[in-house]
Amino acid sequence: MKIIITESEDFSNTAIQKLSKFGELILLDIKDRPTLLEKTKDADVLFVRLRFYIDKEIIDNAPRLKYILTATTGLDHIDKEYFESKAGTVISLRGEYDFLSSIPSTAEHTWGLLLSLARNTTRAVNDVKNGFWRRDLFKGNNLKGKKIGILGLGRVGKQVAKFSETFGMEVGFYDIEKKEAEYITFKNPKDLFCWADIISIHIPLNEENKGFVSKELLNELKPTSFVINTSRGQVIDELYLCKLIENHKIKGYATDVLENEINLKNNISSQQLVILAKKGYNVIITPHIAGATYESMEMTEEFIVDKFTNYLNEK
Repeated sequence: MKIIITESEDFSNTAIQKLSKFGELILLDIKDRPTLLEKTKDADVLFVRLRFYIDKEIIDNAPRLKYILTATTGLDHIDKEYFESKAGTVISLRGEYDFLSSIPSTAEHTWGLLLSLARNTTRAVNDVKNGFWRRDLFKGNNLKGKKIGILGLGRVGKQVAKFSETFGMEVGFYDIEKKEAEYITFKNPKDLFCWADIISIHIPLNEENKGFVSKELLNELKPTSFVINTSRGQVIDELYLCKLIENHKIKGYATDVLENEINLKNNISSQQLVILAKKGYNVIITPHIAGATYESMEMTEEFIVDKFTNYLNEK
């Protein structure tokens, strides 16, 4: 087999050694789509990260392609349905709950965003960089005693809930599945949004969840509320959220994801949330780095290679 790692910078050496046993392994760090099309046309296996959307054109351009490996739970960077219709197989982290419970990076990043949002850290740092020392402009909020509403009590939601306990917060959640937990359980998301001082979003992206955090839900928030999103940009109505931020109907928004982020990377400054952040609103945006720690990426890459190995052995 010809196996291509499309973004090999800092890739796990252990995973590389294991993959090389299956055939010709090529390590690349592809930066643009034309190069991607050219270099992958005769691949049997692609190991991808999040730089590109693996769409119909890329799949059709690689007639030998049988496997796409990705160390992610979200699959919105792959046209999975089309690839599977061509008898391809996607190997991912989706559904690997026991393993994923050992990965702390997304929950840790969520908490970092929340602390930065509540304490105006990013805006204060930028102000100092611009030559000022204006302490009174950046008063923040304590987290102790606040109500945090967790939308989706999966593996990341549970980790965030544990952090919340440590900070002395009240924890409530809504999940479409019945979950046994010591936290306040809400039967519908509207009641959760009404109750919470902080909403942390941890639902997967699927057809049912596109736009789940809708105008109607956002209107339930208090003007003093914060919203954190380390899920996917498509799960929230970004345009309406921007209106709320501009009109001071919520106190701040921190996100690691944007709607249609893969297609925006060359024109990111035109994105409305980015514009608001530049104007000084309490908006924090990071470039989808919640899972991007050296430790977690190594662990997940090695897990995917082992999963791929097991899949081949069972065929």
